[in-house]
Amino acid sequence: MRSLLLCLWLRFAIVVVSERSPDIEALPRGVAYNRGSLYRKSFEFVCLDGSKSILYNQVNDDYCDCPDGSDEPGTSACPNGKFHCANKGHTGADIPSSRVNDKICDCCDGSDEYSGAVECPNICEELGRSAREEMRRQSEIARKGFAIRKTLAAEGQKLRTEKLNALAPLKEEREKLIPTKEALEKKKTEAADRERALKDKHRDAWMAVKEEKKKEKSNLMFKEIDANGDQKITLDEMKKLEYLDTDHDGTVSDDEAKAYLTVDEADSEHFLKNMYDNLKSEKLSAEDFKKHENETEEEHDSEGGDKLESTTLEPETTTEDDDYNTMPPYDDETLKASDEADAARKEYDEVDDKVRTLDSQISEAESFVQQDFDADFAWVALKGKCFELNEQQYTYKLCVFDRTVQKDRNGHETSLGNWKEWSGAPPAKYAKQSYKNGVQCWNGPERSTEVEIQCGETSELVSATEPAKCEYYFVFRTPAACKDPDQEQPEHLEL
Repeated sequence: MRSLLLCLWLRFAIVVVSERSPDIEALPRGVAYNRGSLYRKSFEFVCLDGSKSILYNQVNDDYCDCPDGSDEPGTSACPNGKFHCANKGHTGADIPSSRVNDKICDCCDGSDEYSGAVECPNICEELGRSAREEMRRQSEIARKGFAIRKTLAAEGQKLRTEKLNALAPLKEEREKLIPTKEALEKKKTEAADRERALKDKHRDAWMAVKEEKKKEKSNLMFKEIDANGDQKITLDEMKKLEYLDTDHDGTVSDDEAKAYLTVDEADSEHFLKNMYDNLKSEKLSAEDFKKHENETEEEHDSEGGDKLESTTLEPETTTEDDDYNTMPPYDDETLKASDEADAARKEYDEVDDKVRTLDSQISEAESFVQQDFDADFAWVALKGKCFELNEQQYTYKLCVFDRTVQKDRNGHETSLGNWKEWSGAPPAKYAKQSYKNGVQCWNGPERSTEVEIQCGETSELVSATEPAKCEYYFVFRTPAACKDPDQEQPEHLEL
């Protein structure tokens, strides 16, 4: 009984294998081995899109019957057809059916030019050997790189754990400092308010004295000008002031006088508010001018009339009003309050600096533990590290998870982008990085960089190009990108 069951099982297995594994030699020309079951010989052939059925002998009859071109895998009849190169000994490939018998060798086995119009040597074995050698080389790189990656991952996990464990103590220390900071801030504010109040009081007292002295000086000048003592200054009285003779023609004109007398008659209040400062300044300037003029004449006389070089006259600094133009020193009470305010500010600033430092450390640690460093944290060790590539005109720099830069020969750096995200298409998310928002181009977009990540034994920037205006493309190799070669699916080679 057991022998009978075994025989039946073997017969069933043979049937299944024969149904699922059609003889590649029996397949229609241009059909891939893995699609052989779709072209099993029968009375009818169903177009692969299911749109219609045709006679099986219409397959590869050099006439396109199926809309999807599936009935002509071995001819160029259908513009949307695909021809499969078996390429035994190398990698199978699909080419557009329009390339069949076009007198150009596309398949390494020459199967696309079966008409004989051109001779295509079969070089698949040679290419296959080269491909296998390259695969072995890449596999060795991947194996060595993955070993390094495991070390990087262990370091990354350790560093991440340290950052994570440091968060709680940092936050606790910060919380302890907050009450102290708030108390010192209150103390600082109160001390500053007291300092300000005493300084304001001192300044106000000085300003009052200054204003009173100015009023006295103004009244004195008013009386000097008010010749008739009627408490009003007129145009005629102003014209008697020699120092208003600004053009030095020996007389004070109406216009020269009116430049200072802006009303018909000025009382003492108007004089103080609108005239005194200008007249005082003009009077001092005139006195300085006259003094320098006299000195020049004396020098001229003493040298027997020899011509002197022209001299630029500068008004001399007067000390007439120094007694009230300069604020007197602060009293002891104000000085003490100022010292106390300075001490309070210094005390507060020290604690505030500590809190700010802790805030920065907390923010950096939180950002670090939230950063996507791949599942095993192999990229942690590369964070912030910079790699450069020297080209003819520029040096390109990649600072991982930070920025990309173009540096000219003079050392000037141009931002090509700041870290944005992992941008590889799923499931290869970690195959690319994006850096955005670089310096804007002239009449163009902001610069940006796409970084292709490849496995390598060492971390290095190996390529930098600008395929489109202000859009850069880097290639970066690193052990952090190497996957476990034992779990990677090797590229299929046709046997």
